[in-house]
Amino acid sequence: MAAEQDPEARAAAGPLLTDLYQATMALGYWRAGRAREQAEFELFFRGCPFGGAFALAAGLRDCVRFLRAFRLRDADVQFLASVLPPDTDPAFFEHLRALDCSDVTVRALPEGSLAFPNVPLLQVSGPLLVVQLLETPLLCLVSYARWGPRRSGGGAAGAGPGPWRGPPPPPPRDLPTPRPARPRLPCPHSLIATNAARLRLIAGPEKRLLEMGLRRAQGPDGGLTASTYSYLGGESRRREAGGEGDLPEALQPRLTQRLTPGPGFDGSSNVLAGQLRGVPLAGTLAHSFVTSFSGTEVPPDPMLAPAASPGPRVDLTARVEAWLDGVCAHLGLGVQEPHRGERAAFVAYALAFPQAFQGLLDTYSVQRSGLPNFLAVALALGELGYRAVGIRLDSGDLLQQAQEIRGVFRTVSARFQMPWLESISIAVSNNIDEKELARLAQEGSEVNVIGIGTNVVTCPRQPSLGCVYKLVSVGGQPRMKLTEDPEKQTLPGSKAAFRLLGPEGSLLLDVLQLAEEPPPQAGQELRVWPHGAREACTVRPAGVEPLLRLWVQQGQLCEPLPSLAESRAFAQLSLSRLSPEHKRLEWPALYQVALSDKLRALVDRLGAGGSS
Repeated sequence: MAAEQDPEARAAAGPLLTDLYQATMALGYWRAGRAREQAEFELFFRGCPFGGAFALAAGLRDCVRFLRAFRLRDADVQFLASVLPPDTDPAFFEHLRALDCSDVTVRALPEGSLAFPNVPLLQVSGPLLVVQLLETPLLCLVSYARWGPRRSGGGAAGAGPGPWRGPPPPPPRDLPTPRPARPRLPCPHSLIATNAARLRLIAGPEKRLLEMGLRRAQGPDGGLTASTYSYLGGESRRREAGGEGDLPEALQPRLTQRLTPGPGFDGSSNVLAGQLRGVPLAGTLAHSFVTSFSGTEVPPDPMLAPAASPGPRVDLTARVEAWLDGVCAHLGLGVQEPHRGERAAFVAYALAFPQAFQGLLDTYSVQRSGLPNFLAVALALGELGYRAVGIRLDSGDLLQQAQEIRGVFRTVSARFQMPWLESISIAVSNNIDEKELARLAQEGSEVNVIGIGTNVVTCPRQPSLGCVYKLVSVGGQPRMKLTEDPEKQTLPGSKAAFRLLGPEGSLLLDVLQLAEEPPPQAGQELRVWPHGAREACTVRPAGVEPLLRLWVQQGQLCEPLPSLAESRAFAQLSLSRLSPEHKRLEWPALYQVALSDKLRALVDRLGAGGSS
């Protein structure tokens, strides 16, 4: 996908406008021999913004521009080499140099469409490593480019990510015309720095605070500003950290790096902030990395050498299985309870990062799966002289779980005579606000690291749509995130979406179904399951509209993107069809999104599988 002639594309969102864990997962996929495996992700939101009942889709043209320009330059690859482990195979970086989006396909809602929770705004499919790397940039581009009803009075009307810098340069003729930049707040830097200092005062000096809100930021400039000034807390902090232009030392991505707490945050997940501003970086892996493994994968090279001695290499997978017996016996679990796919993901990550292994514990079940799997891998690494650096929790009661896990670390440390295990880092995240931060920082808390996104990047009362980008299929097989919070469960499988209409074109509901199912037909009765409901209902639509259109196929634009004026007119038409009850700014009626019988059955089947 040649787009070198589009300077705006590279300036608006370069390939390193991403979170560090995208790069660490890329290495994990590549090390596991899965870089080219076909996968599909969906970008959607879980709740409408501003307390309303709808949103309007926007940002597609920016995403297409980004995809057409996506290519890692030598400087980008060299920087990634400086923050990944120094013993990373050079062949991985050669693989990165060759990446583009020529094998990526995108389906999406047209700009100006009405959008509702759980209906994909974008469906992105292609090689697993590439489409994983696209997550944070696409979230960043889409989340702020979203219009929705604002409450009268107060709020954040007129807010934006940075100073307006005049009109952008004209794009080449074959690329969509960019939307003019919005006026922005004149001094977001002081706002972010002050907010970060406030959060630091709540957390106290001992907790490590990480800014991880790039995906929730108000555009690329807002993301870079927030990552920079939440860390700096003012220009003096930058000079204390080593001066402008200094880059972070080459170190493995980890959440246990010890820094002197300053007036703001200790680091960021934003790779571009590390490259351009020298902000210390931290990042590990996401749930998509874990759910991509089923447990049947065979690592191309499962052998690992001891950390400090020239001893023989050991099959890490076999050692993990051996340790799992003892761990499960100690915890009172059956050896079949921990999820095989999760354990395979941890092994793959440990093989890629033996010096900096961490586990994300809440993909399936923390106590019955994530924790025993992590301990088995950590102990297997421990006997080879490596020390796991920590775990992360992203759902549930974070304070209580941290206390329970610390207790398990202490007993396992004593039982298996690995004293370092009892003090490894416990990191938490999950939309942490000031109230939850104060709770996590109280005396007796076992939490060491706190990752904060929306509530530092947008500042209190600044709205964020909260888009997410979740793996729904890999290798043609559906994938589902279960997690500890039912609201954060995902809908598995490649899907189609339709809008069902009443006799006069009124909107009845949106239905999600598996892509393989025949589309609904006007005049035919259809049984559907309203999302979250326990009982099905029947509907007979007078009309049916497909929602997701094919815009990019194998890297090629399939049809011209509509102009801004056309999208604006379409948005007006879309809103005119929405009932007054759904348009209310206060206590609106909720618009229904439903699942087909087959999709609901797949959700139930995978959900029942749990941590088996």
